[in-house]
Amino acid sequence: MRSARGAAVAVVVLCLAGAASAWGGSDGGTVVGAGEEPYGCTSSPGTSAREGTKAAKAAKEVALSFDDGPSRTQTPAILETLDRLGAHATFFEEGRHVGGREALMRQILALGEDIGNHSFHHPIDPGETELASTQAAIRAATGFTPCLFRPPYGELDRVEKAAARANGLEMVFWTLDSEDDKHPGVGPIRARVVRRAEPGSIVLLHDGGRHPQTVEALGGIVEGLQRRGFRLVTVTELLGGKMLHRH
Repeated sequence: MRSARGAAVAVVVLCLAGAASAWGGSDGGTVVGAGEEPYGCTSSPGTSAREGTKAAKAAKEVALSFDDGPSRTQTPAILETLDRLGAHATFFEEGRHVGGREALMRQILALGEDIGNHSFHHPIDPGETELASTQAAIRAATGFTPCLFRPPYGELDRVEKAAARANGLEMVFWTLDSEDDKHPGVGPIRARVVRRAEPGSIVLLHDGGRHPQTVEALGGIVEGLQRRGFRLVTVTELLGGKMLHRH
């Protein structure tokens, strides 16, 4: 459970190293809005969270989160749905998937979404090297340094906690598991999330691996939650943090 705190005591987590050259990715081109995307975010490093703040609950905010990407086939479709329906989400990325997908990573940020660290190879209880290498990969691809970390498999030990703290990362779990990784069908995934979400919920979904049902269910999930009066925000926002932008 997240310890109580106000935005005033949020700890700024950022790293400027390599940011100046990060926008010129290996896939070339200029990203729409380049220079306006965030370079970091605020969080409470070393602490953990499973749900939003009291303020987020009062505002009926919910955060959708996607693990294991970025995926060339699924992430673009997810971004299109979120953008079309006026919703936001957070993508907890594996460092090994970042190379060659730099433009997609920058698109995530350009659309107002959030990026978090999900380790490099998705091992059980990753150490400092796994987290640091993922931070470096994301920063090199986007100029953005994540301040959130989702432990693979939702497991956590002392080594992992120390690694998160050393990399300036707050650990993020979830309130509601969509169970999309069990591939129960589009309808069950949609119904589970829409019916069980509560104010302040962090919803676990996947865009890495093969999850076509998740992509198909997303539109109904977003529309269903919006009909219930929920506002879909990033995890950083749900936890009372802020995205940091250059001026």
